[in-house]
Amino acid sequence: MRHQTIKKLNQTLLVLLLIINYTVLAQQIENHTKGELEIKVTPFGLKGNEINVGKVLEDGTIHFNWPEINVNSYNGSEFFMSSIKKVVGMDSCEEKQIDQNNDSIKIVNTESLFLYKYGQPVGLLYPATQKELENNAGSNRTTSLVLGSMISWFYSNGDVTFKAKCTVNQEWENSYNFKKVTNYELNFKKGWNIVQHTLLEKEDWKSDTDQGSLPKTISKKTMMTIPSNINWYLEYWANDEYLEIEHQLLKQTPITKKQFENWIPKYLSSFNRTDYEIGKKLERITITNTANLIFEKGLKKIDITIIDCAGSAEGAKAYTAILSVLGTEWKENSSTGYQSSTKMDDIPVLIEYKKGKITTLDFNSNGRFLIHAKGNEMKPDELWSYLKKLDIEKLSK
Repeated sequence: MRHQTIKKLNQTLLVLLLIINYTVLAQQIENHTKGELEIKVTPFGLKGNEINVGKVLEDGTIHFNWPEINVNSYNGSEFFMSSIKKVVGMDSCEEKQIDQNNDSIKIVNTESLFLYKYGQPVGLLYPATQKELENNAGSNRTTSLVLGSMISWFYSNGDVTFKAKCTVNQEWENSYNFKKVTNYELNFKKGWNIVQHTLLEKEDWKSDTDQGSLPKTISKKTMMTIPSNINWYLEYWANDEYLEIEHQLLKQTPITKKQFENWIPKYLSSFNRTDYEIGKKLERITITNTANLIFEKGLKKIDITIIDCAGSAEGAKAYTAILSVLGTEWKENSSTGYQSSTKMDDIPVLIEYKKGKITTLDFNSNGRFLIHAKGNEMKPDELWSYLKKLDIEKLSK
Protein backbone atom coordinates (compact mmCIF):
# COMPACT_ATOMS: atom_id res chain seq x y z
CA MET A 1 0.00 0.00 0.00
CA ARG A 2 2.80 2.39 0.98
CA HIS A 3 4.65 1.51 -2.25
CA GLN A 4 1.56 2.32 -4.34
CA THR A 5 1.08 5.63 -2.54
CA ILE A 6 4.71 6.64 -3.23
CA LYS A 7 4.37 5.56 -6.87
CA LYS A 8 1.21 7.62 -7.27
CA LEU A 9 2.91 10.61 -5.63
CA ASN A 10 5.87 10.32 -8.03
CA GLN A 11 3.49 10.20 -10.99
CA THR A 12 1.72 13.30 -9.72
CA LEU A 13 5.02 15.12 -9.29
CA LEU A 14 6.02 14.14 -12.83
CA VAL A 15 2.78 15.59 -14.21
CA LEU A 16 3.36 18.79 -12.25
CA LEU A 17 6.89 19.06 -13.61
CA LEU A 18 5.62 18.60 -17.15
CA ILE A 19 3.03 21.32 -16.57
CA ILE A 20 5.70 23.66 -15.20
CA ASN A 21 8.02 22.85 -18.09
CA TYR A 22 5.24 23.50 -20.59
CA THR A 23 4.51 26.84 -18.92
CA VAL A 24 8.14 27.84 -19.43
CA LEU A 25 8.21 26.69 -23.05
CA ALA A 26 4.84 28.02 -24.22
CA GLN A 27 5.88 31.67 -24.43
CA GLN A 28 5.17 33.56 -27.65
CA ILE A 29 6.13 36.74 -29.49
CA GLU A 30 3.06 37.95 -31.34
CA ASN A 31 3.39 38.65 -35.08
CA HIS A 32 7.01 37.52 -35.17
CA THR A 33 8.70 38.04 -38.58
CA LYS A 34 12.43 37.92 -37.79
CA GLY A 35 12.99 34.18 -38.14
CA GLU A 36 14.79 31.91 -35.71
CA LEU A 37 16.91 33.68 -33.10
CA GLU A 38 19.21 32.59 -30.29
CA ILE A 39 18.63 33.94 -26.77
CA LYS A 40 21.74 34.76 -24.76
CA VAL A 41 22.48 36.46 -21.44
CA THR A 42 25.63 38.26 -20.34
CA PRO A 43 25.69 38.27 -16.52
CA PHE A 44 29.51 37.97 -16.61
CA GLY A 45 30.12 40.37 -19.48
CA LEU A 46 30.91 39.88 -23.16
CA LYS A 47 34.03 38.62 -25.00
CA GLY A 48 33.17 34.94 -24.88
CA ASN A 49 31.20 35.03 -21.62
CA GLU A 50 27.81 35.02 -23.35
CA ILE A 51 25.53 32.17 -22.25
CA ASN A 52 23.03 30.55 -24.61
CA VAL A 53 19.74 30.06 -22.73
CA GLY A 54 17.22 29.30 -25.47
CA LYS A 55 15.83 30.30 -28.83
CA VAL A 56 12.93 31.95 -30.61
CA LEU A 57 11.44 29.81 -33.36
CA GLU A 58 10.28 31.16 -36.72
CA ASP A 59 6.67 31.29 -35.52
CA GLY A 60 7.66 33.34 -32.44
CA THR A 61 7.50 30.50 -29.94
CA ILE A 62 10.09 30.97 -27.18
CA HIS A 63 11.97 27.96 -25.82
CA PHE A 64 14.19 28.40 -22.77
CA ASN A 65 16.90 25.96 -21.79
CA TRP A 66 18.79 27.46 -18.85
CA PRO A 67 22.03 25.46 -18.49
CA GLU A 68 23.92 24.39 -15.42
CA ILE A 69 27.10 26.48 -15.31
CA ASN A 70 30.42 26.60 -13.53
CA VAL A 71 30.79 30.25 -12.54
CA ASN A 72 34.56 29.91 -12.25
CA SER A 73 34.82 29.03 -15.95
CA TYR A 74 33.76 32.57 -16.89
CA ASN A 75 36.63 35.04 -16.98
CA GLY A 76 36.19 37.77 -14.35
CA SER A 77 32.93 36.34 -13.00
CA GLU A 78 33.97 37.21 -9.43
CA PHE A 79 33.66 40.92 -10.30
CA PHE A 80 29.99 40.48 -11.29
CA MET A 81 28.76 38.35 -8.38
CA SER A 82 27.86 40.22 -5.22
CA SER A 83 25.78 40.02 -2.04
CA ILE A 84 22.00 40.07 -2.29
CA LYS A 85 21.83 43.30 -0.30
CA LYS A 86 24.05 45.08 -2.80
CA VAL A 87 22.52 43.61 -5.97
CA VAL A 88 18.91 44.42 -5.02
CA GLY A 89 19.77 47.93 -3.82
CA MET A 90 19.53 47.72 -0.04
CA ASP A 91 22.61 49.93 0.38
CA SER A 92 20.55 53.02 -0.40
CA CYS A 93 17.84 52.35 2.20
CA GLU A 94 17.26 54.90 4.94
CA GLU A 95 15.15 52.39 6.87
CA LYS A 96 15.59 48.67 6.40
CA GLN A 97 14.32 45.35 7.74
CA ILE A 98 16.21 42.24 6.64
CA ASP A 99 15.68 38.55 7.32
CA GLN A 100 18.33 36.46 5.56
CA ASN A 101 19.37 32.89 6.37
CA ASN A 102 22.72 32.82 4.55
CA ASP A 103 24.96 35.89 4.28
CA SER A 104 27.65 34.14 2.22
CA ILE A 105 25.54 33.67 -0.93
CA LYS A 106 26.31 35.82 -3.98
CA ILE A 107 24.05 36.54 -6.93
CA VAL A 108 24.03 38.37 -10.27
CA ASN A 109 21.17 39.77 -12.34
CA THR A 110 21.17 38.86 -16.05
CA GLU A 111 19.13 42.05 -16.65
CA SER A 112 18.68 41.64 -20.43
CA LEU A 113 17.77 38.81 -22.80
CA PHE A 114 19.83 39.43 -25.94
CA LEU A 115 18.84 38.03 -29.32
CA TYR A 116 21.44 36.74 -31.78
CA LYS A 117 21.30 35.80 -35.45
CA TYR A 118 24.26 34.36 -37.34
CA GLY A 119 26.30 34.89 -34.17
CA GLN A 120 25.61 38.64 -34.07
CA PRO A 121 23.48 40.58 -31.55
CA VAL A 122 20.33 41.77 -33.30
CA GLY A 123 17.90 42.76 -30.55
CA LEU A 124 16.41 42.35 -27.09
CA LEU A 125 13.55 40.33 -25.67
CA TYR A 126 11.54 42.22 -23.06
CA PRO A 127 9.20 40.20 -20.78
CA ALA A 128 6.59 42.43 -19.11
CA THR A 129 2.88 42.90 -18.58
CA GLN A 130 3.00 46.03 -20.77
CA LYS A 131 5.61 47.26 -23.24
CA GLU A 132 5.39 50.76 -21.78
CA LEU A 133 7.14 49.53 -18.63
CA GLU A 134 10.40 49.93 -20.56
CA ASN A 135 9.97 53.68 -20.13
CA ASN A 136 9.94 53.33 -16.33
CA ALA A 137 13.70 52.79 -16.31
CA GLY A 138 16.04 55.66 -15.52
CA SER A 139 15.87 58.55 -13.15
CA ASN A 140 13.78 60.99 -15.18
CA ARG A 141 11.29 62.29 -12.64
CA THR A 142 9.02 63.71 -15.35
CA THR A 143 8.33 60.26 -16.81
CA SER A 144 4.71 59.16 -16.48
CA LEU A 145 5.16 55.75 -14.85
CA VAL A 146 3.14 52.67 -15.78
CA LEU A 147 2.00 50.19 -13.14
CA GLY A 148 2.78 46.56 -13.90
CA SER A 149 5.40 43.80 -13.77
CA MET A 150 8.48 42.63 -15.61
CA ILE A 151 10.75 39.67 -14.96
CA SER A 152 14.47 38.96 -15.07
CA TRP A 153 16.68 36.00 -14.24
CA PHE A 154 19.21 35.96 -11.41
CA TYR A 155 22.00 33.44 -10.95
CA SER A 156 22.74 32.38 -7.36
CA ASN A 157 25.76 30.37 -6.21
CA GLY A 158 23.71 28.75 -3.43
CA ASP A 159 20.36 28.49 -1.64
CA VAL A 160 19.18 31.48 0.37
CA THR A 161 15.97 33.04 1.64
CA PHE A 162 15.87 36.84 1.72
CA LYS A 163 12.92 38.82 3.05
CA ALA A 164 13.35 42.54 3.42
CA LYS A 165 11.74 45.96 3.40
CA CYS A 166 13.54 49.06 2.18
CA THR A 167 12.23 52.57 2.84
CA VAL A 168 13.61 55.72 1.25
CA ASN A 169 12.33 59.22 1.92
CA GLN A 170 11.55 61.06 -1.32
CA GLU A 171 11.30 64.84 -1.08
CA TRP A 172 11.78 67.73 -3.49
CA GLU A 173 10.93 71.34 -2.67
CA ASN A 174 7.13 71.65 -2.47
CA SER A 175 6.40 69.13 -5.23
CA TYR A 176 6.42 65.85 -3.32
CA ASN A 177 7.22 64.30 0.05
CA PHE A 178 6.57 60.58 0.54
CA LYS A 179 8.16 57.26 1.48
CA LYS A 180 9.23 54.89 -1.29
CA VAL A 181 8.86 51.29 -0.08
CA THR A 182 10.31 48.18 -1.72
CA ASN A 183 9.37 44.74 -0.38
CA TYR A 184 11.52 41.68 -1.14
CA GLU A 185 10.40 38.06 -0.96
CA LEU A 186 13.29 36.16 -2.52
CA ASN A 187 13.86 32.44 -2.23
CA PHE A 188 16.91 31.69 -4.37
CA LYS A 189 18.03 28.19 -5.25
CA LYS A 190 21.49 27.46 -6.62
CA GLY A 191 21.30 28.21 -10.34
CA TRP A 192 18.87 30.36 -12.29
CA ASN A 193 15.92 32.07 -10.59
CA ILE A 194 13.03 34.14 -11.97
CA VAL A 195 12.38 37.42 -10.16
CA GLN A 196 9.23 39.44 -10.75
CA HIS A 197 9.63 43.21 -10.36
CA THR A 198 6.27 44.93 -9.84
CA LEU A 199 5.44 48.61 -9.56
CA LEU A 200 2.32 48.53 -7.37
CA GLU A 201 1.87 52.22 -6.66
CA LYS A 202 3.20 55.51 -7.98
CA GLU A 203 3.29 59.04 -6.60
CA ASP A 204 2.09 61.71 -9.01
CA TRP A 205 3.58 65.16 -8.52
CA LYS A 206 3.29 68.62 -9.98
CA SER A 207 5.29 71.81 -9.75
CA ASP A 208 4.84 75.28 -11.21
CA THR A 209 6.77 74.25 -14.33
CA ASP A 210 6.50 70.48 -14.65
CA GLN A 211 4.79 67.29 -13.56
CA GLY A 212 5.38 63.55 -13.49
CA SER A 213 5.36 60.49 -11.25
CA LEU A 214 7.73 58.44 -9.14
CA PRO A 215 7.71 54.82 -7.93
CA LYS A 216 6.09 54.56 -4.50
CA THR A 217 5.50 50.88 -3.72
CA ILE A 218 7.55 48.13 -5.35
CA SER A 219 7.52 44.37 -4.95
CA LYS A 220 10.32 41.98 -5.90
CA LYS A 221 9.80 38.29 -5.47
CA THR A 222 10.99 34.99 -6.89
CA MET A 223 8.62 32.94 -9.05
CA MET A 224 8.64 29.21 -9.71
CA THR A 225 7.48 29.72 -13.30
CA ILE A 226 6.97 32.59 -15.73
CA PRO A 227 3.76 34.41 -14.67
CA SER A 228 0.84 33.95 -17.07
CA ASN A 229 0.32 37.72 -17.43
CA ILE A 230 3.81 38.27 -18.88
CA ASN A 231 3.93 39.26 -22.54
CA TRP A 232 7.00 39.16 -24.78
CA TYR A 233 8.12 42.26 -26.65
CA LEU A 234 10.81 42.38 -29.30
CA GLU A 235 13.25 45.25 -29.76
CA TYR A 236 15.04 44.57 -33.04
CA TRP A 237 17.78 46.82 -34.35
CA ALA A 238 19.52 44.75 -37.05
CA ASN A 239 19.22 45.34 -40.80
CA ASP A 240 18.22 41.90 -42.05
CA GLU A 241 19.30 42.63 -45.62
CA TYR A 242 22.84 43.52 -44.52
CA LEU A 243 22.88 40.66 -42.02
CA GLU A 244 22.13 38.17 -44.78
CA ILE A 245 24.79 39.69 -47.05
CA GLU A 246 27.38 39.36 -44.27
CA HIS A 247 26.32 35.77 -43.60
CA GLN A 248 26.69 34.83 -47.27
CA LEU A 249 30.10 36.56 -47.50
CA LEU A 250 31.37 34.55 -44.55
CA LYS A 251 30.47 31.34 -46.37
CA GLN A 252 32.48 32.24 -49.47
CA THR A 253 36.12 31.28 -50.06
CA PRO A 254 38.53 34.25 -50.26
CA ILE A 255 40.45 34.97 -53.46
CA THR A 256 43.94 33.44 -53.30
CA LYS A 257 47.19 35.26 -53.97
CA LYS A 258 47.66 33.20 -57.13
CA GLN A 259 44.17 34.15 -58.38
CA PHE A 260 45.01 37.81 -57.87
CA GLU A 261 48.32 37.41 -59.70
CA ASN A 262 46.74 35.64 -62.66
CA TRP A 263 44.06 38.30 -62.94
CA ILE A 264 46.01 41.57 -62.55
CA PRO A 265 45.95 43.41 -65.90
CA LYS A 266 49.07 44.98 -67.43
CA TYR A 267 47.06 47.81 -68.94
CA LEU A 268 44.00 49.84 -68.06
CA SER A 269 42.82 51.40 -71.29
CA SER A 270 45.83 53.48 -72.41
CA PHE A 271 47.42 53.41 -68.93
CA ASN A 272 50.39 51.14 -68.22
CA ARG A 273 50.60 49.19 -65.00
CA THR A 274 53.73 50.43 -63.21
CA ASP A 275 53.43 48.61 -59.90
CA TYR A 276 51.26 46.24 -57.88
CA GLU A 277 51.17 44.67 -54.43
CA ILE A 278 49.13 41.75 -53.16
CA GLY A 279 48.32 41.59 -49.45
CA LYS A 280 49.04 45.26 -48.80
CA LYS A 281 48.26 46.38 -45.23
CA LEU A 282 45.55 49.03 -45.13
CA GLU A 283 44.55 51.70 -42.63
CA ARG A 284 41.58 51.02 -40.31
CA ILE A 285 41.17 47.42 -41.49
CA THR A 286 43.29 44.34 -40.85
CA ILE A 287 42.27 42.37 -43.96
CA THR A 288 45.28 41.50 -46.11
CA ASN A 289 43.34 39.74 -48.86
CA THR A 290 43.87 42.73 -51.10
CA ALA A 291 45.44 43.83 -54.35
CA ASN A 292 46.84 47.30 -54.97
CA LEU A 293 47.37 48.35 -58.60
CA ILE A 294 49.12 51.44 -59.99
CA PHE A 295 48.53 52.61 -63.58
CA GLU A 296 50.18 55.69 -65.13
CA LYS A 297 50.11 57.73 -68.31
CA GLY A 298 52.13 60.92 -68.40
CA LEU A 299 51.15 63.07 -65.41
CA LYS A 300 48.03 61.04 -64.75
CA LYS A 301 48.02 58.23 -62.24
CA ILE A 302 45.36 55.73 -61.11
CA ASP A 303 45.79 53.97 -57.75
CA ILE A 304 43.31 51.11 -57.22
CA THR A 305 42.85 48.95 -54.12
CA ILE A 306 40.62 45.88 -54.31
CA ILE A 307 39.52 44.30 -51.02
CA ASP A 308 38.01 40.82 -51.04
CA CYS A 309 35.50 40.78 -48.18
CA ALA A 310 34.70 37.05 -48.43
CA GLY A 311 35.45 34.70 -45.55
CA SER A 312 36.06 37.51 -43.06
CA ALA A 313 33.72 38.93 -40.42
CA GLU A 314 35.60 42.22 -40.54
CA GLY A 315 35.42 42.28 -44.32
CA ALA A 316 31.71 41.49 -44.33
CA LYS A 317 31.07 44.34 -41.89
CA ALA A 318 33.13 46.72 -44.04
CA TYR A 319 31.18 45.68 -47.13
CA THR A 320 27.77 46.43 -45.58
CA ALA A 321 29.11 49.64 -43.99
CA ILE A 322 29.82 51.01 -47.47
CA LEU A 323 26.41 49.81 -48.64
CA SER A 324 24.85 51.75 -45.78
CA VAL A 325 26.73 54.95 -46.64
CA LEU A 326 25.64 54.57 -50.25
CA GLY A 327 22.02 53.88 -49.31
CA THR A 328 20.91 57.44 -50.01
CA GLU A 329 22.09 60.05 -52.50
CA TRP A 330 23.57 63.29 -51.14
CA LYS A 331 26.12 65.97 -51.99
CA GLU A 332 28.20 68.37 -49.89
CA ASN A 333 30.05 71.21 -51.64
CA SER A 334 33.14 72.97 -50.34
CA SER A 335 35.52 75.66 -51.57
CA THR A 336 37.93 72.99 -52.86
CA GLY A 337 35.46 70.52 -54.39
CA TYR A 338 32.71 68.23 -53.13
CA GLN A 339 31.76 64.89 -51.61
CA SER A 340 28.74 62.94 -52.76
CA SER A 341 26.92 59.65 -52.80
CA THR A 342 25.44 59.09 -56.23
CA LYS A 343 25.01 56.53 -58.99
CA MET A 344 27.33 56.06 -61.92
CA ASP A 345 25.88 53.70 -64.53
CA ASP A 346 23.33 52.64 -61.87
CA ILE A 347 26.09 51.64 -59.44
CA PRO A 348 26.14 53.51 -56.09
CA VAL A 349 29.46 55.31 -55.73
CA LEU A 350 31.00 57.49 -53.02
CA ILE A 351 32.84 60.44 -54.61
CA GLU A 352 35.39 62.84 -53.20
CA TYR A 353 36.59 65.44 -55.71
CA LYS A 354 39.23 68.08 -55.20
CA LYS A 355 39.12 70.59 -58.01
CA GLY A 356 41.83 70.07 -60.58
CA LYS A 357 43.74 67.64 -58.36
CA ILE A 358 42.41 64.31 -57.12
CA THR A 359 39.28 62.19 -57.50
CA THR A 360 38.54 59.33 -55.10
CA LEU A 361 35.81 56.74 -55.77
CA ASP A 362 34.60 53.99 -53.41
CA PHE A 363 32.04 51.34 -54.30
CA ASN A 364 30.95 47.72 -53.86
CA SER A 365 31.48 45.25 -56.68
CA ASN A 366 30.32 41.75 -57.60
CA GLY A 367 28.75 41.06 -54.21
CA ARG A 368 32.10 40.67 -52.43
CA PHE A 369 34.67 43.36 -53.32
CA LEU A 370 35.30 46.88 -52.08
CA ILE A 371 36.96 49.10 -54.64
CA HIS A 372 38.90 52.20 -53.59
CA ALA A 373 40.29 54.16 -56.53
CA LYS A 374 42.20 57.43 -56.66
CA GLY A 375 42.91 59.34 -59.86
CA ASN A 376 45.35 62.22 -60.17
CA GLU A 377 44.62 65.02 -62.61
CA MET A 378 41.17 63.73 -63.56
CA LYS A 379 37.51 64.32 -62.79
CA PRO A 380 35.12 61.63 -61.44
CA ASP A 381 33.57 60.76 -64.81
CA GLU A 382 36.98 60.20 -66.39
CA LEU A 383 38.21 57.98 -63.56
CA TRP A 384 34.97 56.02 -63.69
CA SER A 385 35.35 55.43 -67.44
CA TYR A 386 38.67 53.67 -66.77
CA LEU A 387 37.42 51.68 -63.79
CA LYS A 388 34.63 50.21 -65.91
CA LYS A 389 37.30 48.50 -67.98
CA LEU A 390 38.50 46.44 -65.00
CA ASP A 391 37.14 42.93 -65.50
CA ILE A 392 36.29 42.38 -61.79
CA GLU A 393 33.74 39.73 -62.67
CA LYS A 394 36.53 37.52 -64.05
CA LEU A 395 38.35 37.77 -60.71
CA SER A 396 35.44 36.28 -58.78
CA LYS A 397 35.00 33.27 -61.07
